[in-house]
Amino acid sequence: MIAPRPVVALLALAAALPAGEAAAVTRFNQPATTSEFAPGRPVPGAGRQVVVQGMLNLDSVQRSNDRDANSETSDHRGYGILHAELGFKLHLDERATVAVGVGYRSDIGDYGPSNQRPGNPTPRPNEAPVASDRAQLVLAHAYVHLKEMFGLEELGALAGRMPVRWNLVQNRGAFLYDARADDPVIGAWDGARISYSGIDEWVFSPWIYRLPDASVLGGLTIDWQPMTAGSDRLFLTGLITEHRDAVVPRAQGAAFTAARLRTYGFGLDWRIGETDLWFDGAAQRGDALGGQRIAGYGAEAGVDWQFTPYGKGRLAAIAGFQRGDDPATRDIESFVAPWESISDTLIVEHEQYGELTRLLVGNLLSAKLRFGIGFDERDRWRIELTAAHYRLHQPLAADGGREFASELDAVLRWQYTYNVQLRLFGGVAEPGAGLRDAIRLSGLVPGDDLIWIFGGNLNVSF
Repeated sequence: MIAPRPVVALLALAAALPAGEAAAVTRFNQPATTSEFAPGRPVPGAGRQVVVQGMLNLDSVQRSNDRDANSETSDHRGYGILHAELGFKLHLDERATVAVGVGYRSDIGDYGPSNQRPGNPTPRPNEAPVASDRAQLVLAHAYVHLKEMFGLEELGALAGRMPVRWNLVQNRGAFLYDARADDPVIGAWDGARISYSGIDEWVFSPWIYRLPDASVLGGLTIDWQPMTAGSDRLFLTGLITEHRDAVVPRAQGAAFTAARLRTYGFGLDWRIGETDLWFDGAAQRGDALGGQRIAGYGAEAGVDWQFTPYGKGRLAAIAGFQRGDDPATRDIESFVAPWESISDTLIVEHEQYGELTRLLVGNLLSAKLRFGIGFDERDRWRIELTAAHYRLHQPLAADGGREFASELDAVLRWQYTYNVQLRLFGGVAEPGAGLRDAIRLSGLVPGDDLIWIFGGNLNVSF
């Protein structure tokens, strides 16, 4: 099999370039060349480094009743997901870094627009498509990072299509803004960000992004991380955002456009020895195009305790609150967070596998307990169990209930090598009256049967 020539050429170029070379110089109005015969212009005291990063993710999933909690209708689906990314980060010198990456995501068996030709069969409703526009190769990210701007070591900037993740806890979804929300192929937003860290432990970051729904999000983030002793760590962050023309779906199936949505947020992450405490909170004010006033708020708090070093045994408890609409008022009081990416549970919250919370706008109270432990000191084999209960803040119907769902998940992980891991996962959720009301408002006939999902995942990261 012949490897793709652009990739081979780029890798060969990266390996062949000697240290101390930068990008090739081009004349005005002439295209730049990527030929290995153009060695570039030497820069004294600087070297070029090329870092190749990527990921291949394969999923096989079986799920049923996830749309209506009704076993009398046939909505069982078995499918696979292929997700791949390949990126290059070029450290041109001490002051400039460029990152470019491509991404691909599709259902297994869906070969994309290039497979649209006469004779393709039409899959049944519960089968994966074979030639859909969703299966495409895209520019996942492309940005430049400039350091020491105007001679100031504390001043830097990023511009282009960049990853955006305002998450307090590592390897966990964000409470407010995350470019990976709804599991897209492009996990990045177009925009610019400036960072200034010249005042002790404070970092000031103004930014602006053009979001995939054609809205504009701008704001200021202020971070403070004071010096602490030993393994203790304290991190505080605050943000003010202005979101213009945000398209927000409503629980009744319609959508509204927020002409102006302002969010005031605060976060705290405090690590004390082997215990991690965190808190996220936000209040919102704004106006919808229909003349309604927007006034929502939400919060989340959690504690994560590593109770044994052997197998990295962990116990976590998480509680969340998001305000919902009061049926007696015309104003929009739901907490509006269409770009959150919390995925603590497989069915109710997970961005890729489930996310029944898409039936709601805010309007959710949650309590979650997670236990995880490895079977050996190297943590190669590991099991994680999660139990969660969800309630509505406000009922969706005049005589509706507030119980949304209860869920129990199990994940077994095998760290095959440093870069490769395999997971087996499964979950079951019991619907409540609140979830049945949400399903009914979406136009389906709800039931009270268990919703379940199970599957396997192979991930290779490099």
